[in-house]
This record gives sequence, structure tokens and C-alpha cells, in this order.
Amino acid sequence: MKKFIISFFAFLYLVPEVFPQIKKIPYPIIFVHGLKSSDKTFKTTMEFLNEHYHLGPINVFDVVLNADNDDETAVLEEDVKYEDFHFGDRDINVGRRNYADDIDDFVDGWQPSYIFAVNFQEERIRGAAGFWNDYFDYSDQAAAFKQGYALGKVIKEVLDFTGANKVILVGHSMGGIAIREYLQRTDENHIHTNWIDPYSEDGHKVAKVLTLGTPHLGSNTGLDPTKSSVLNEKTEAVRDLKWAYDSYTNCNGSPVGIYLFGGNENCIADTDDNETFYNVDINCNGSTTDNIIGIDFSTYDNPVMPLPENIPYTWVTSIYGSTGGLTGDGAVAIERQWLYVGNEPAPLGITDTMMTDVFHTSEPDDYYTVIRGLDEPSNIDFAYMIIPDTQYLGFTTYQMNMENIDADAYYFRCEPNTNYIINIDNEQSFAHRIEIYNSNKQLIKEVNFYTPPYQGEITTGEDSVIYLKIYGHATPISFLYPYELTVTKGIQYIENAFSTNLKAYYSEGSLHFNKSVSGRFELYTLSGQKVFSANKTQPTKNINIKLPAGIYTLSVNNKEKRYITKIAVVR
Repeated sequence: MKKFIISFFAFLYLVPEVFPQIKKIPYPIIFVHGLKSSDKTFKTTMEFLNEHYHLGPINVFDVVLNADNDDETAVLEEDVKYEDFHFGDRDINVGRRNYADDIDDFVDGWQPSYIFAVNFQEERIRGAAGFWNDYFDYSDQAAAFKQGYALGKVIKEVLDFTGANKVILVGHSMGGIAIREYLQRTDENHIHTNWIDPYSEDGHKVAKVLTLGTPHLGSNTGLDPTKSSVLNEKTEAVRDLKWAYDSYTNCNGSPVGIYLFGGNENCIADTDDNETFYNVDINCNGSTTDNIIGIDFSTYDNPVMPLPENIPYTWVTSIYGSTGGLTGDGAVAIERQWLYVGNEPAPLGITDTMMTDVFHTSEPDDYYTVIRGLDEPSNIDFAYMIIPDTQYLGFTTYQMNMENIDADAYYFRCEPNTNYIINIDNEQSFAHRIEIYNSNKQLIKEVNFYTPPYQGEITTGEDSVIYLKIYGHATPISFLYPYELTVTKGIQYIENAFSTNLKAYYSEGSLHFNKSVSGRFELYTLSGQKVFSANKTQPTKNINIKLPAGIYTLSVNNKEKRYITKIAVVR
């Protein structure tokens, strides 16, 4: 099979200006754990994103997936609770909280950030855990239907809190199945049941999907495919992850896994001869005789309810060794960790894969792989939206096959016939080139600047959208040094300056103005290199500066307006 090495995307997001210490990325990241796991799963990676890139503290959303405390029933609306509720004599606290190792240190509410984690584990939900008895057992091993439904509620909470228009989803193990359930599931009318807006083409509100060690095509452990030496073999989640079962009285031959590949729930119901799972209500509607549409078809997603094709995907796979004769990451066979058609990752044309050599439970700690797997799409069809007058971070890492040229695509909505200034800064970064495209995705400008800083201008004409592709030269350490990208709504030269008669020119070692002016003065070469900056609080008509021959961009800013023009220096 072909495996591809891809790079890290440009983490970019908008955070409220009252917290300027938080760096900005366009979309918040939601980490989704797997079976018998919790919000601790991605702790190492989330802390690295916060401590190294300053993307904000870790916010967590708790959800109970077995709220009736009955393993033998499964009704979606009764089992999934994402708002505080009462059970017996206890108050159960779910929803928004901070991250802490110790449950006694949890604090309600979220802080400005774009690092979020889901938690389904009952032992880490306040009110559910107890010294002698825990309520809601196997919440972290609940049905995939419940997980996908709950994930939709979490996404909405994150969008409401951040004001972002999309999220990035990262899933480990069954967390990837939860993501697919959210994205794929439709009803009999082909309406997406979990989406934020089921009637919109991008109503899923997802910008990127990354999975690590996910059993996309199922995972059986132990000699009996319905048993597991690692997990409770009767839970809903273990039931849903099986690609095949033993031969049961109600089935013809050896049935395939019903959640993954479809079938009738009654196939795996208990009989006098067979005891199967705690319950067989796969779609969690109170009935146990339904025909289920699986999320898979052979080795790829089910075309009856496929993965959306307006999202880029990355499947991270791992070969750590062999277990039970199967080569894989110690829990999932390698050929079941990804979706594919032939040797190409599926969905075709919009999916990449990465290969690692990490043990299954250690995959979420491998932050370098996670960062590379979150590579921002180079295709402008999937470009990330940025907001003018906001600074973002962008990252450069290796592409597939260790290709060291990384392209990051962005777009911003603009006003027609308006001047915009594009700034790329941080001279330690590895950015070296920019391409600018119009609303029709036609290349209109390209500049090699070799190393930041770069400053360039674009006048939008009749365009309402402008696309950018920023290229970087990847090295083993380039991901540690992000570039800083800002698009600023400019002034159309002299017409919108301090006054219509302001003039500037260079002569005899000085910049000269025809009238006194104050503010911040900056000079750039045509390649975007800043060669001069100064703040003048008192009005002046002359600034002493020695410049070599060439054409420069002069920018003057004060509290009222901005003046931009070209200055020619002739020897």
C-alpha cells in the first residue's frame, strides 16, 4: 500500500483581542479520545500546542453516554447528557470545564483558546464517580451512534464559544469512528442527523479531519471475534468495532460487523445457545430488529452515506510490531487503520496517509506526527479562512515522500476595488514565497522573498475573495518556528491619505514632505524587506535616512489615516 508523509498545516485562529497573549489560528481543534480513554489521552500534544505555540489553555467538554445507568438499553436521548442533570441523590456536572489531572481541580467554564478535548469517561465526570460505586458504567465504551451524536453537540458549543465558522477534528482509535459517525450518518431522507446545519453543503462545520490508529475497517482481538482480552467484550463500542462475529443462531453463516458493514440487529441478539452483548440496539432507538446501514463498504466509506468531499482527510497508521499474527500498532491491524481504493487513500483525491512506528496507546502523545498530520491543505479549494487585520501563525513541515516544499493555502473575504497589505513576518521562520489568486482562482501575483519579513500589496478590483499560497522550505526544526501572517485593509494611496495634497520624495539623504506630518513611518523594499521604521510624535517635514538606489514603499500611519506611496531613490 502507498503511504504518504505529509506536513503540518498552518495553525491559524482568531482569539478575542482582550487576550493578546493567545496566538491565533483560523479554526479551533477538538481532540476526540477512544475506548477506555478520556480527555487525558492527548495531554502531551495539547500541552505542547499551548506551551510552545501559545494557542491557549486546554478546554474540556464532558458528556455522559449512559445516563440511564442501564447497560441493557440504549436510547439516544435518554443516554446522552451534555447539560447538568440529577441522578438519584447526585448532581451530575457535565459540559464546559478546564483541563486538570485531578477531578478535584476541575473548574467550570472555558478560557479563550482553541484547544478543546472531549471526555466521555464516567470516572472523570463530577458526580458520576464514587469511592464505592461509579454511575454510568461504560460511558467511554458507548455506541458509535451516541458518540457521533454527542460530538455534534460539542462542535456547536465550541463554535458558539469561539465565534469560528469551522473546527478541526483529531481522533484517536474509536475517536476517529465517532468523527465518521458525526460526518456520515443520514436518515431515510438522506438528511445528516448530527450536523450543525443538516441542510447546508458544509453544515458539518469541519475544516479538517485527522485520525490516529483508528480501526476504520474494524478491530477484532482474541481468538473469538466477539471477545477481547483487553476490554469488556460485551460493551456497545466493542460490539460496533467488530468486523465479524461468531456464527449465531439468528444469522446465516459468520456475519460481518453490523455497525461497520450493515445488517439486521437481530442477528446478534441473545438466544438459548448464544449470549452476545449487553444490548444489540446499534442505532439506539429502543428497537432491536432494525436494518443498519454501515459506515463502510468493503475497504472504503459507504457510498450510500459517504464522507463529505469538501473536507481534507489524513489517516495516520502505525506498524509497531505483530500481535496475534496481525501486523499493526498492537491493537489494530495495519490494513484496517485506513480507508482505501486499491493502493490509494479514500476518499480519493482528498485524503493522505502517514506511517509511523508508535504503539497504539502512545499515538496521541506523538505530537510531531499530530502536527504534521494537521497540515493545512495546499489546494486552494480547501483554503483556510483568515480575517483581515488579524495576525495568524503558519507552519512549515515536510510533505509526502519527505518533499521539503510546503504550501499553505488561505483565503480572505475582501471589499472590491480596495487595497490590501499582506505581511509575512518572523525572520526565524522558513517561509520564502507567496502566490496570490483572484476570485476565479487565477494566479495574479507571485513573489520570492527568500526570508521574512515580506510586505506586498494587492488591489482587489472586482474580486470579493482573494486566495494566498505561502510556501516554506521544510527542515527537521522548521515546525518550531512559525511565520506570522497578517492581511491589512489598506488605503488606496494618496486619495485616502491624510489629505489629497500630501506629497513625499527622497533627496540628499532625507525623506521630504510638502507638509508636516506625524505618526509611524516605515519603508520597505519591493521584495517586502523592512529597511526603516520610526515613530514621530511631533509633526515633521523631513526624516534623515540614507537609502541605496531603488524603489521603496513608504507607509505612514497615525491615529486618523494611513498614507502609502512609492518612493524612488536615484543616484
